[in-house]
Amino acid sequence: MPRDRFVFASVVVLGSLVAAGAQTPTPTPALDRRGKPLPFGVQPYYLPDVPLGTGPYKAIMSQEKGLSEQVAYFPADLSKRGAGKLPIVAWGNGACMYAGNRFRGFLTEIASHGYLVIAAGPLQDKELEVGPQENPAPRQSGAAPPPAPPAPDPANPPGRVTMAMMKHGIDWALEQNADAGSKFHDRLDTQHIVSMGQSCGGGLAVQLAIDDPRVTALGVWHSGAGLGQRGNEAAIALEKIRGPVLIITGAQPLDIAFESGRNTFERINHVPVFYAWRDGMQHIGTYGAANGGELGQIAWSGSSGPPAAIPPPPACSKARRAGCARTPPGTSRGRRSINSPE
Repeated sequence: MPRDRFVFASVVVLGSLVAAGAQTPTPTPALDRRGKPLPFGVQPYYLPDVPLGTGPYKAIMSQEKGLSEQVAYFPADLSKRGAGKLPIVAWGNGACMYAGNRFRGFLTEIASHGYLVIAAGPLQDKELEVGPQENPAPRQSGAAPPPAPPAPDPANPPGRVTMAMMKHGIDWALEQNADAGSKFHDRLDTQHIVSMGQSCGGGLAVQLAIDDPRVTALGVWHSGAGLGQRGNEAAIALEKIRGPVLIITGAQPLDIAFESGRNTFERINHVPVFYAWRDGMQHIGTYGAANGGELGQIAWSGSSGPPAAIPPPPACSKARRAGCARTPPGTSRGRRSINSPE
């Protein structure tokens, strides 16, 4: 198995797509003080320096010097990694929300398994740490284009996450790794940098993987090429992506990004790519559940070893509703159901 495929699978699990006790949103959610729904319930709040996550390297959230528009997630005790180095993950928020703590539970879970995650957007109000909560209505086939975006929501912070913010996070990480005075000095795996994001942030992650030659893998969560951006989706140069790709969406009737994710998958033919969706899953996924819920498990599993659960299967079946994967000739390929074990 090529090393880049192994390392990417250690960031975004392909072998454990079914997590025990997955949390799903309640149809009658409680409301926060702003009147916003909390379909995963009220999660306990912890100060940023409280180590969290289910992994062996409990992780914290921090707005580090030099990251005025980003939030970093990393193991609280870096010495526990020993000689092991932390791969770097650059993250873009759903809705391109300008709040690096928006996906705290999900990103802390990844970091607790031995990663440095840098989310675009500064540290904002703690009530934003719940992840996406309101499921946007999917556009029906043949329906008219969506109306113009509404006026800015005063409950959301001003500003917007950009690809430049994600790129700056990578720049900063590489500088820290080279700085003898930094706590991250020589602790980062600079050969393995993953661009990831959800919804609007997933569109940014795709573009970053195209534009930045340092990015070695791509994770697209409830998103696809061009999502949240202006311009022609078909004009996005996906052939410039340099490493393996993971695409996860919800079900077609419930996820506004389903078509975008599927179309992105269909256009990638030059690098290993895995695409899967879960029946019944909404666009908001399980990011707002404790530790990111089922998607939090998918995002880290496999970090302790190679993804042995990805056997070389028959040719990819596009009709298969559970999931599908393909790689160019001469490389390993596999598929795995996201709904039930195979």
